Amino acid sequence: MFHRTQWRLTALYSGILMVFLTLFIAIVCFLFYMIVTNDQERRITSLANQEQKAIEQFLLKQSDFAFMDEENVVFLSEDQFFFYVVGTNGELLMGDEVNKGMRPFLLEALQNSALNENELTYIKVKFPANIHPFARFHSHELKLLTAARPIAIRGHLVGVLYIGMDVTSFSNVFQRLLIVLACLAVFFIGIAVLLSYFMSKRALVPIQEAYHRQRQFVADASHELRTPLSVILSSVEALEMEEELTKNELTQKLLDRLREEIKRMTKLMNDLLTLARADSAHASLQLVKETFDFRPHAERTLRLLEELASKKNIRMHFHSPESVIIAADADKLTQLLYILLDNAIKYTPDGGEVTLSIGIAPFKQQRILTISVKDTGIGIPPESLDRIFDRFYRVDKARSRQQGGHGLGLSIAKWIVDAHGGTIHVQSEVGKGSEFIVKIPC
Repeated sequence: MFHRTQWRLTALYSGILMVFLTLFIAIVCFLFYMIVTNDQERRITSLANQEQKAIEQFLLKQSDFAFMDEENVVFLSEDQFFFYVVGTNGELLMGDEVNKGMRPFLLEALQNSALNENELTYIKVKFPANIHPFARFHSHELKLLTAARPIAIRGHLVGVLYIGMDVTSFSNVFQRLLIVLACLAVFFIGIAVLLSYFMSKRALVPIQEAYHRQRQFVADASHELRTPLSVILSSVEALEMEEELTKNELTQKLLDRLREEIKRMTKLMNDLLTLARADSAHASLQLVKETFDFRPHAERTLRLLEELASKKNIRMHFHSPESVIIAADADKLTQLLYILLDNAIKYTPDGGEVTLSIGIAPFKQQRILTISVKDTGIGIPPESLDRIFDRFYRVDKARSRQQGGHGLGLSIAKWIVDAHGGTIHVQSEVGKGSEFIVKIPC
């Protein structure tokens, strides 16, 4: 129980740390990317405006608006990769680039990008390694931030200016930054999980100590009270043998009530002692597995409960093969059967029916013992189905008190099933009855 709780706390603590760490990394990456990208776009926008103005001023001085390819109208700036002026008919009128051999690849990329005027976009240019001036440091692909500006003289469009800035280095640095941050995130997540594990372990220490003391107290108290309760019950039975006392009707009623209360307390003590042992870390060692026929045990349990069922005119039905050979703890399974049948009889109105069915079913290359206890009782509300196996939980406390229940029987039943590695669940409808279904590997 504490182990599962510790892992849940660990998952909660580490999950919170992971969320904050992820948000921190995402925000840092986003801010870094936006700051650098905005700076690049601001620079290329300013550069495009400057070169547009310079080229238009140059053309105004030409009488025929002729472009002079030999004359340097615009010089490449420090962070500029190329500039081209393309005429309205698609021919290159003017241009320069870092490497002359890259011109056809750059023009092809611009043509494929369909870059509109007054627009910024990113383009990728593939090229042979032998013409790239930085081939030792880059792959055979460039990432360029490009801008376009119209070239117009006295309202007449004569061409479009394209300029580009190499942002490949930033793209590579950003990718490496993401990898580094991802590795750091994995590392710190591991640290967070370890810290969360130790924090949850320390947080549970006082709770575990208090729980163990409480469990030990319940076990000791239950064990110590069994003897005086047995003595009191023997004394009551001895008093009932006295004829003078039994002749008095009031005295007889008091003795009967005292005997029933002692039996109820004795059953409570036995149940508490059973649960205290079940909570032990070595509870699974108490199972004594053996190969036996379960049918005779089921028949004997039915006979033990026949008197209780007959008092309420409840019809008992039993369905089983001729033999049900299983490997399990016979005493524990008999106790499980007794709890389920006793529970069904108690909560079935007079004249109802209780049906017990046992059998063996194959499942994934193993044998499964199936136990079904079905009644026509009061049923269980849907909101209580998930809690009926909790200790001391009773759907109807007044009715449970009248029937002598303490809300421990189904808890013990679930422990027996869990100890055998099986499952138990219930199907119920209010006013129509319930069916408990147990499946145990055997």
